[in-house]
Amino acid sequence: MTEAIIQALEGVPAWLRVILLSAIPITEYQLSIPLGIHEYHFHPAVALALSALGATLIFFPVYWGLETLHTLVERYLPRLLRPLDIVVARAENKLKDRYSKYGAFALFLFLMIPFPFTGVWTASLAAVALKIPFKQAALGILSGMVSGATIVTLLSLAGGAVL
Repeated sequence: MTEAIIQALEGVPAWLRVILLSAIPITEYQLSIPLGIHEYHFHPAVALALSALGATLIFFPVYWGLETLHTLVERYLPRLLRPLDIVVARAENKLKDRYSKYGAFALFLFLMIPFPFTGVWTASLAAVALKIPFKQAALGILSGMVSGATIVTLLSLAGGAVL
């Protein structure tokens, strides 16, 4: 799947590829940084900065977009509202007991450890489900993303290969 995404971006300038790959939920900075360093030959700081930019740009529409999606579904597709509410409620119930008392710190830790599906998309959805206020969510997510991206950069330099 990631190969198909990378091939679809052929012809796009390398710097923009890194930004776009970091904004896609499947690849995020866990792939865009190693590619930026090893395939596109960017300085590690440049690869990290471009990846951080792409991941940061995604936070805002995901954080505010779920509420907008709910409003649109409620207005135009009310029959789909119940399934959407069930999915959000299930995510909220699953996360609330474990993470709600830690709030933004839990988001920071979640993003700091660079595992698959621990990116800005998932953390932003968790922030919405847990009803973490915007400023706290932004602080936890963005600081966790920068920490995680730094770890990925260091691992990429130490390992010498794409993760």
